[in-house]
Amino acid sequence: MHYVLPAWVGLAITVVICGGAFWKGGREEQTAAGGLLISWIATLILRDPTWAHAQWGAFAADACLLLLLTAIALRSPRYWPLFAAAFQLLCVVTHVARIVDPGVRAWAYATGQVIFSQWVFFALGVGVFTYWRRSRQPATSDPLIAEPGATRR
Repeated sequence: MHYVLPAWVGLAITVVICGGAFWKGGREEQTAAGGLLISWIATLILRDPTWAHAQWGAFAADACLLLLLTAIALRSPRYWPLFAAAFQLLCVVTHVARIVDPGVRAWAYATGQVIFSQWVFFALGVGVFTYWRRSRQPATSDPLIAEPGATRR
């Protein structure tokens, strides 16, 4: 017997994280949230509810989202986009595994997609929280303090 989360759980996570990104996030968080929403809606529209074969529509949506998150990660001085892009890469690799080996069972395929996509939302949530927390702190005027981040310029 398999345990299945109710459909409203994914919807609630999407609404809370993306709503928070649009409300309290910066430009990077809002861009990522917009891409996540578009990818999520495209996946809902294009999916095969039987999960009998590879989800080609979801694969295309996930690949486009991976490109967006990678572009954000390469331009951002923050760490959360690296994690979001890495988890999205795992989503794409799960599609590739199903395409290459049809022996990958539908339950494993669907479960991998759900778990990895939830981690993308979690990474975005961390990004929104840290942006919001930083925006509440007074600005420092010391030019010798380097900005922490994933890449230094």
